[in-house]
Amino acid sequence: MPLRLAAFTHGLAALLLASLLSACDNSAQWAYENGLEFEISRAGLQEKTITTEDGIQWHLLVSESAADATPVLLIHGFGADASNWVRFAGNLEEEFYFVVPDLPGHGDTTRDLGLDYTMEAQAKRLLTLMNALQLDQFHVAGNSMGGAITLEMARQAPRRVLTMGLVDSAGLTRQTPEFKALLQGSNSNPLIPHSRDEFQTTLEWAMEDPPYMPEFFVDVMGQRKADNATVAEDIFRQLGTDPGMNLENSDVLATLDEPTLVMWGKEDRLLGVDNVPVFLERLPRARSVILDGIGHLPMTEAPAKSADAFRTFWNENRH
Repeated sequence: MPLRLAAFTHGLAALLLASLLSACDNSAQWAYENGLEFEISRAGLQEKTITTEDGIQWHLLVSESAADATPVLLIHGFGADASNWVRFAGNLEEEFYFVVPDLPGHGDTTRDLGLDYTMEAQAKRLLTLMNALQLDQFHVAGNSMGGAITLEMARQAPRRVLTMGLVDSAGLTRQTPEFKALLQGSNSNPLIPHSRDEFQTTLEWAMEDPPYMPEFFVDVMGQRKADNATVAEDIFRQLGTDPGMNLENSDVLATLDEPTLVMWGKEDRLLGVDNVPVFLERLPRARSVILDGIGHLPMTEAPAKSADAFRTFWNENRH
């Protein structure tokens, strides 16, 4: 792909120039937006905006090509957005047709205080989105909270969900002792930064082996997360009482017969690897992949390894 490589090279040069000016917020913002655009394009994705019949205005990424390939819905976790999946999707370009939305309450999709952000509501909205895109059956993979939404989508629409991918998934939501102690002993949630500086702490909790990002890039990301802190706090409050986040004593998992790949970063500081054997025991058709030296976001920390595992899994479960 010489043209794409050339475009990326020119884009990288522009980013380096912009980074020299990053003391200026406008320059940093410009560099961030252009850098993300190049990453998205290099992964074979394009941005799309669509308003569904339920009134949600979605920002999403979809594959530029491979429209006839098997559709795959990728769902990010709490406090994240579609960009978490970009490099993962880039490793599978033209093999699958990806739909990667910012969830309601996140990114550039509708973010309203008081909206119902439970797993049931978010799953229903995603099914409505897939209707609008005229995609009847598809694979679904979700990270963290996105995994719990994946489980709920399979419960609501078992005929439509071909397989489930649970990547350091909530649902059982067995938190690590250190994360649980932090939440119980402090008013500060490291997953909800209120400033760009606090976002550094978020990254330390989320990733064991983060990809390189320029400092100005992290600053812009952090400020965007901080600007959404009020909505994020409302979402996290709802998650605390959401049955879809606590299936430990429920019979829901035993009813889900879709082939399932449970992928986990062994060094996850948020949801421990001890979730894996429980998912394998409760889900009728599950198998697992555990990645050493990886934290809560395998698709971001190890996109090639994660993509290889899902390529095999999805190809084995073609319909």
